[in-house]
Parts: sequence; structure tokens; C-alpha cells
Amino acid sequence: MEQKSTFWKSAMIYGLYIGIVITLFSVILYVTGQSANKTLGYISFPLYIICIVFAQIHYRNTELNGEISYGQAVGFAAAAMLFSGVITALYTIILYSFIDPSLVDQMKALQEEAMLQKGMTEDQIEAAMSISAKMFTPGWMSIMGLFGSVLIGTVISLVSSVFVKKQPSEDAFEEAMEEVKSEE
Repeated sequence: MEQKSTFWKSAMIYGLYIGIVITLFSVILYVTGQSANKTLGYISFPLYIICIVFAQIHYRNTELNGEISYGQAVGFAAAAMLFSGVITALYTIILYSFIDPSLVDQMKALQEEAMLQKGMTEDQIEAAMSISAKMFTPGWMSIMGLFGSVLIGTVISLVSSVFVKKQPSEDAFEEAMEEVKSEE
């Protein structure tokens, strides 16, 4: 009896786990008032790496009998990050639309301040802010977050898959044939 593929189910489950970890980290940053702290925001990258590698290894060992190709590992991580991105996109919509809509204005103010520090004129800042105002909506930010999540996951998995992959032994056929002969 052929076993049904568990690729999407496993990717969804691990994506859920990764999404929860990243969302909890974001909640901690929000509660402590550090949402705009870029340095603390960079901590999410090691979290992504740890979660992706753990998911790839666990998928390899539990679902694929300890063997996974480079392509399978990359694909699995990208799929898991797609589901993770959905979770974090939902969090983004809820946070910026319902919990604290003033965060959008705070982000705009931070961007305007950064432009002033770069020496931009008031007219240049006004023009840039009118263009970027369309991007400072919860829907647009969640779409970009979803895309960014898949992109980050793919980039990380391109590297991590080199270390996670385990190809079947080249002598596997011969070993299987020896077992068949010994059973006769």
C-alpha cells in the first residue's frame, strides 16, 4: 500500500509553528514598546534559521526515513515559510487595523525623521511620503510580509539545505538485492 505524501500537511504544521514563534516574538517587541527597534528586529533572522533547520531535519527524519534531497529540503522550507507568512500576515492585519492603528502613524513619523537626517528637503520628503503612504496600510504591509517571509525562508533554506540533505546510499540497491537473496 502506497503511503500518501505528507509534504503539504507537514509544511503547514511547521509553518504554523514558525509563524507562532515569530508572532510571539513580535508581540513581545510590541508589549515592551520595542516594535520600531531595528536591532531587536534582527533577532528574528536567527529565529527563522533555527526554526527552518529544525523543521527540515524533523521532516527528513520523521516523514522521509532520514533521507532528503537538496531540492526537497529547499521546497519544504519555502512551503513552510509560506504558511508561516500567512500567520504573520494575519497578525499584521490584526495589530495595525484593530489593536493599535496608531502604529502606522508612528512608522510614518520614523520614516520622515530618517529622511530629514539624510538631508532631504521638505518637498522631497513630502513627495516620498505621498508615494509611500499607499504602502503604509495593514493590507499592503501584510502582503509584503507574506512575500518577505517566503523570500527569507527560501534564501535561508538555500544554505541550510546543503547541511540538512541526506541522499540515500548509492549501494542501497545492492543492499536491497542482498536482502532479497538472503530471504530465498
